[in-house]
Amino acid sequence: MGAVAPGRVHALATPVDDDAVLAAVLGWARLGEDAGDLTVAAVLPRFAEHVRAALPGVEVCEVGSPTPRGPEGIAWQLGMVARAQAEGRRLRVVGQVLCDDRRSWDELVRSEAAYEHVLGQAPVATLCLYDRRRTPADLLDAALRAHPQQVVDGQVVGNAGHVDPAALVTSLGVPVEPVQQEQPVLVVDDATSLPALRHALRAALQGRLGDRDADEDVHMAASEIAANAFRHGVRPVSARVWASAQRVVVSISDGGHTFAGPLSGYRPAHGDDLSRGGMGLWLARKLCDHVDLEQTERGLTVRLTTAVRHQA
Repeated sequence: MGAVAPGRVHALATPVDDDAVLAAVLGWARLGEDAGDLTVAAVLPRFAEHVRAALPGVEVCEVGSPTPRGPEGIAWQLGMVARAQAEGRRLRVVGQVLCDDRRSWDELVRSEAAYEHVLGQAPVATLCLYDRRRTPADLLDAALRAHPQQVVDGQVVGNAGHVDPAALVTSLGVPVEPVQQEQPVLVVDDATSLPALRHALRAALQGRLGDRDADEDVHMAASEIAANAFRHGVRPVSARVWASAQRVVVSISDGGHTFAGPLSGYRPAHGDDLSRGGMGLWLARKLCDHVDLEQTERGLTVRLTTAVRHQA
């Protein structure tokens, strides 16, 4: 694999088998070792032992399930960038990208766009490995558009198909959640107050997510979005909850048209100083599997979706 220029790189490679995966991981990590970069490999356990044996100076993280939610992954990257800078080095990361279902793949592509949006020109060289055997073809195409560079014949080259992160997420639209075709378990139109809406949401969500902690997480996320609707939106504020054995969906709508954009909430609105507020959407993204924003002529809707936790 060819060397890359110093500075920002966010490239995609599409290995076709395990040998190609391992070659890409070792090639990218070896470049990091040779350059003195702080180098991290996030790989499946079966590859981890090979990386540790071949390149003992590389930090290895074993990839598991579930995939970290977007804000968590971005916060980790920012922390590693800060660590590398404190050591006078550049950060280099190679990671396998894996999901269990299509909705998770869709969310991951959106998180890739958010990563590109947040990290901008940060001194980090990242190689994302999308296994062609496991990635849906249309989402692989969308993932390619999220990356400014790609690997072609073992060389990192510019990607002419790269698009602006916000434009990419907008082009993906709002994914369909089939449970919304069913009768909602809660309907609130023109909520009288934030406390009343929070109480109604708690009652509707109790026992729906598979355990108490998950119920509380989704209720907290929905409460934060409802607070934003009352504080920053325009009445009426409405809410819906749908529930099945697999998913719970909550939507909060208001009549406002102040839309911060589809990539809002992957970081706190005011940065790391949480005392300044601006955490509602960020908390929702941390607490729920999927957060979708839709602006229409009637106002703004924020939809929260989380899978039910099935007990082993």
